[in-house]
Amino acid sequence: QCSNARCGDRRDGPGEGFNDPRPVTPVGGNTGTTLGQQRLIAFQHAANIWAGLVSSAVTIRVGANFDPLPCNATGAVLGAAGPTTVFRDFPGAPRPSTWYPGALASALSGRDLDAGHDDDIGATFNSAIGTTCAFPRVWYYGLDGNPPASQIDFVSVVVHELGHGLGFLTFIDVSSGAKFFGFNDTFMLNLEGHGASPSDFPSMTDAQRVAASTDTGNLHWVGTNVEAA
Repeated sequence: QCSNARCGDRRDGPGEGFNDPRPVTPVGGNTGTTLGQQRLIAFQHAANIWAGLVSSAVTIRVGANFDPLPCNATGAVLGAAGPTTVFRDFPGAPRPSTWYPGALASALSGRDLDAGHDDDIGATFNSAIGTTCAFPRVWYYGLDGNPPASQIDFVSVVVHELGHGLGFLTFIDVSSGAKFFGFNDTFMLNLEGHGASPSDFPSMTDAQRVAASTDTGNLHWVGTNVEAA
């Protein structure tokens, strides 16, 4: 887990990222006494949040690391995560000719569809924030969801990014609008450009999908369960 998963397949070398030995003071329920320990504890805490929500008989593996990402005095890339594999037309697939991210596809099929691959999700976060970058806001590694105004809640960022890795994303090329190898993906089936004609992403032309992707306020996700809630 992270539910049924092993999270924190750490890809950092000695002395960096999750292995950073610099001493820190425990904060917000995080008992780590080195920067690397606090990062790993906070990451696992975020993974455990998903563990309580995701149902899968197949272990979901997350490979995670810290790297210096773009960062300056006025802005910073916090991090990113996404699926490492995609599948379609597998046993148990709800729809034919439709892409599903690896972790979701394996959960739906009840078996590991890519047993030879180490990680289902790859995740990287910005080690420059609070260390080598002039960006004024620093990471908050507490587990209580209560960061000071000058800090960025790492747990919230990880929860958000792991959501992408689990399947909250579309595989269309956002610059061209093209479908991934010409096939729909399960997320885009519920994307709607409100007021567009046609309004559903699968039926749009590539150019229409590009326009709808940046149509602030009119891009909706209209899954049945979401609308019912």
